[in-house]
Amino acid sequence: MKSEIDSYLQAAERACETLGRYRAETEERRSLHSESARALQRSGLSRLLAPKKFGGEEAPLRAQVMTCALTARACPSTSWVQMVCGAHSFVLGSFPLECQKEIFGPDPGVLIAGTLSSQGAGRQCEGGWLVSGRWQFCSGIDHSEWLLIGSSQSDAGRDGPKNIHFVVPTREVEIQDTWFTLGMRGTGSKDIILDEVFIPDYRVMPTGDLFSGLSPWATEHATGLYMHPVLPALATQLAGCALGVSGEMLRQFTDYNRIRRDVYDGKAKAKNASLQRRVAEASAEISSAESMILRNCDDFDTLNEDRRVADIDARARLRWQASYAVECCRRASERMFAGAGAHAAYDDSPLQASYRDVSMITKHAAVDYDGAAEIVGRLSLGLDAGSFLL
Repeated sequence: MKSEIDSYLQAAERACETLGRYRAETEERRSLHSESARALQRSGLSRLLAPKKFGGEEAPLRAQVMTCALTARACPSTSWVQMVCGAHSFVLGSFPLECQKEIFGPDPGVLIAGTLSSQGAGRQCEGGWLVSGRWQFCSGIDHSEWLLIGSSQSDAGRDGPKNIHFVVPTREVEIQDTWFTLGMRGTGSKDIILDEVFIPDYRVMPTGDLFSGLSPWATEHATGLYMHPVLPALATQLAGCALGVSGEMLRQFTDYNRIRRDVYDGKAKAKNASLQRRVAEASAEISSAESMILRNCDDFDTLNEDRRVADIDARARLRWQASYAVECCRRASERMFAGAGAHAAYDDSPLQASYRDVSMITKHAAVDYDGAAEIVGRLSLGLDAGSFLL
């Protein structure tokens, strides 16, 4: 496996040259530069989690996590789109094979945007569903042909799942540019609107079966990858992005303070004991985050090899460790930015950009720190998981 992971990391390193070159334009456009999107596809990073039977890599989750951490150092927004679209390719591996063939058959590296939260509503009709509503946070939509979206059932009195996830061509939705944000500005995570759009049954999955790894199509593949629970897997991939951005911020912070001087007495900031402590503590927090993320990768590797679905305790632990890793990255970024001085407040400061991006990453519901902690706490104390979706 190590040589396989190394080849993916080498591909990511090659892509980073392009991603870094277009990072500023990506942020200014508030959407990925077309060359950055093409770099994800040319490098093969966009097909890492696509099924092997349709031309994808079906790589271990570790490959996605580690390459996202690497690309995040070059361009956090592009890494985020890599993570989101890769996560959606992973989820699509549990959809009916007819759906998988339609999406991955022409191009297993297709970028699939969308949003996993159930923000709209659908009702069953002959042969499928009619779906309407508004969905936010569709990262990478400007470069995607397909969307993966969650929805509740509007006619709840009828038989059928309470929540569903479905796939729809991007051309069938209205896109509204609402993406004016604190951080991750280049992800182009715009809103979409659907108005009575028909979704055929073969492009629909009940959310419960899909998120738990219990889809009957999850076992139709060469590995146990698609049997992983969705939210812990998504949280772990997301943590890889946070690790990359915070790690790059630590490099920026230490480089900056090697040459920085106090504005009043002219003394070298590097000789300041409190600043030295900030470097040490931030480094420890980021190292701790990396350890927890890699521990999750180890657990996913074991589940993959055993072709086993994670039980509720494992799902809670995996999601908590990913959430706590992201929290460690947030604490490190807060610690560094607080000690970076007034010049870090300017828009052209790399430290300001990294700080904003880490802050934005922590807002994702998959790594909700309080919610993940409550689940683990409840289970540890002999209670059920409550109303949380795992």
